[in-house]
Amino acid sequence: MNRERIIERERRWAVPAAVVSLVPFVLYVASIVIVQGAGLAGGSSEAEQIASLHDHAGAVLFSSVVRGIGFFLLPIPLLYLFLATKARNPRVQAAMVGFVFIGPILFGAQGIVQAIGARQAAEDFVNLPPEPTHKYSYFQDQLANDPTQIEKVTIYTADNSLEVEQTDGEFYAVPSYPSDQETNFVGDLNGADVESDTDSDTGTGPPDALATNTTDNNSTLQVSQGLLFPAVLGLVVMMVYVSLQALRAGLVTRFLGSLGMALGASMILILPIAVLAMLAWTGFLGLMFVGRTPGGRPPAWETGEAIPWQRPGEEPPARGGDAIEGDATEVDRDGEQVAPSESEREAPQKRKRKRRS
Repeated sequence: MNRERIIERERRWAVPAAVVSLVPFVLYVASIVIVQGAGLAGGSSEAEQIASLHDHAGAVLFSSVVRGIGFFLLPIPLLYLFLATKARNPRVQAAMVGFVFIGPILFGAQGIVQAIGARQAAEDFVNLPPEPTHKYSYFQDQLANDPTQIEKVTIYTADNSLEVEQTDGEFYAVPSYPSDQETNFVGDLNGADVESDTDSDTGTGPPDALATNTTDNNSTLQVSQGLLFPAVLGLVVMMVYVSLQALRAGLVTRFLGSLGMALGASMILILPIAVLAMLAWTGFLGLMFVGRTPGGRPPAWETGEAIPWQRPGEEPPARGGDAIEGDATEVDRDGEQVAPSESEREAPQKRKRKRRS
């Protein structure tokens, strides 16, 4: 494709790509506002959080759908940048365009599937019969006489309570145990090779372990967790590769390209913050498509060819060819030599000095 067609195509799609690039950030912020407006319970208690989620499941699902739509639209501006880069640099691998779609679409789908699974788990939890309770002596007898029936014991040190998961999947709670007995039964648990977990957060207690078990065993939530890794990997590859190649072609500034690569890499460590920053980066990218950023669009957009940025300390390339030393004689239109003027004849000529041997 020649330069004129490349430039014409990009000018035709610049405004639509710019508009769409702003939508994911707006929808992401809107999804946060929807969840916060729902008034979900916070705190450390898993049981209270799941019960609150059940009461506001519709708002949570709607928020996930709104956020998912934003991610489904995200490939459009990134595809626009990828195609512009590919048109200027044939070394860009065409197969890498798949990551422009894989990462955002999987990430948007993962959020929706997770909301559906959380809704199912919350409904399953609230429909369970009340967790039975037993005295501490009942737990002591079971630990001493039949420890193989105990799968796991959760110790809530803030209110001196226990929650016992048995091997048949049933749970029971011990509302209170003597605080001076904690060291003894923890040692007995270790001796009987029974798994135990200590929760020291204030406000936690039975049936938090049952709530956690309900969410952990939900198959839809397990599917959403399986989608998370390839989704994040796709986003990382997409951000790093597209930003790097666009920077090499001169389609984004050195700062914007470096920031895009850094955001892609940071998703491995700080995913929620990095995703929000990535969407803001894409919105700024859209403003650059239509020249609404400080400095306007880089020159590579107008020329239809790659104009790599100079490296620090590198001198700009010479324009107009190299200068040739020598004397020039003026000629008229007919090709006849024009006699030098009197002032030119009287101008002193530079002479070369001979080196003394």
